[in-house]
Amino acid sequence: MTDMTIQEMLAKLLLSGMSQRDIAQKVGTTQPTINRATKGSDIRYVTGKAIECLYLQMTDAADIESAA
Repeated sequence: MTDMTIQEMLAKLLLSGMSQRDIAQKVGTTQPTINRATKGSDIRYVTGKAIECLYLQMTDAADIESAA
């Protein structure tokens, strides 16, 4: 669990090199939805949880890579 907002998680995912389209495909939504979310618009709960899961997976993978 993280205390970051969806907007903050998306910003970090985008900074890591993922595109809005990549994120949308991985979480099962559309690129325009991701675009709106990056600007702070409300999104569905399920989409927010999917973004959180993706963020946690990506940060876990980065932690594993940096430890190797």
